[in-house]
Amino acid sequence: MVRGFVFAMMVSAAAAAQQQQPQPLTLEEAVRLSLERNQDLQRQILLTLSSQQDQIIARSAVLPRLDFNASVGRTRQGAGDVVVSGVSFPQPASNFSTTSAGLNLRQLIFDGGKWWNSISSANLAYDANVAQVDEQRLQITYLVEQRFYELVRAQRQLVVLADAARRSRDQADYTQRLFEGGRATQADVYAARANRDNDEVTRLGQERQVELARSDLSLAIGLDPGTPLTVSEPRNMLAEPNQPPQLQPAVERALTNRPSLKFFALTVESNRKAASAANGDYWPVVSVNGFWQRGTRDDVSKLFETPTRESQAGWTFNLTWNLFNGLATRANVRKAELQSALAENDLASGRRAVASDVEKAVAQLSAARQQARVAQQAEQTAREGLRLARTRQEVGVGTQLEVRDAELKLTQAQLNVVGSLVDGREAEAALRRAQGGT
Repeated sequence: MVRGFVFAMMVSAAAAAQQQQPQPLTLEEAVRLSLERNQDLQRQILLTLSSQQDQIIARSAVLPRLDFNASVGRTRQGAGDVVVSGVSFPQPASNFSTTSAGLNLRQLIFDGGKWWNSISSANLAYDANVAQVDEQRLQITYLVEQRFYELVRAQRQLVVLADAARRSRDQADYTQRLFEGGRATQADVYAARANRDNDEVTRLGQERQVELARSDLSLAIGLDPGTPLTVSEPRNMLAEPNQPPQLQPAVERALTNRPSLKFFALTVESNRKAASAANGDYWPVVSVNGFWQRGTRDDVSKLFETPTRESQAGWTFNLTWNLFNGLATRANVRKAELQSALAENDLASGRRAVASDVEKAVAQLSAARQQARVAQQAEQTAREGLRLARTRQEVGVGTQLEVRDAELKLTQAQLNVVGSLVDGREAEAALRRAQGGT
């Protein structure tokens, strides 16, 4: 019974420990988490919501404005004489309250096109912010993919270097046995041990690189420091990189779909509308005002009993024309025109940068595809070379130097395979980003 109880406790403890271990994170989950937690993206979303309020503010100029005003006061009039038709009458001291209320309605009719250009500018600015949110998502996705692949690269390189260290240990043990059998010298033993130790140092250094890559990915995702993180490699990780597209169609697709270019183009149009709105200050402003006002010395509760009693109502047709304001209008117009020119410059620069990104990604993808094929062939050749070198050493016609050279060639070939495959995945991600996620 006791043994059964202890065994059950051990099984449950093992199951609990297994449940506490974090599940490997896939690339899709990493991207999703980063989009949920990234502060830069949240900031851009808030800026977009702010620009949405700018639309409402711009439209408010077209809608009528209704103001209400009211006042309540208390007055004490001291005693004195009141003269009526030459006859003096004594007037006692009195206290009374004064109450007034009024409504004022204003409707803008014309302001030189300022209000409708301001509305168009606000709408374009909102669309530009939406495009900027899409661009921010695109950049975050690419950053996470790049950090994810770098962690995969570091882990796979660690596996390669661990295999190299194991081969060095086996070779050192084999050389020791040869020395004990009189078939190797003490120098051969020392050389094999040095190779073993050097490969172990390289492996330990690669473990540090894995932790650094894991930390970079955690930072990109937005995980808290110290949170355990393991990743699951994509299924196509070891597949040959995709065939790169034709350069010119890829560039044209990027220039059409890239959100950053949409942002720049919409910003140009928004600034042009803002410049047109600034030109509206050269024109007169026409509006219609309506008003109603009533005052009484009665109680406040009686103010609205008879709205036409002791009240005034009317309307006015107003024209206001600012003929000179110290050249401020001209300065505002010029400033808006300069902002439009800056946006056009950013658009031209952005188009060149996007085209350059596409060219680099296509070139990198093409090179990685070719390198992967050559590296895989080199790996097979290096494996055969190492097998032959070990066979020659076993029969006494080969040297330890030949085996070591074959081991190094195999290790380098395996590292080249890992590097070319990961480069291919990163080039594919870079191409997707450059083309707007398509």
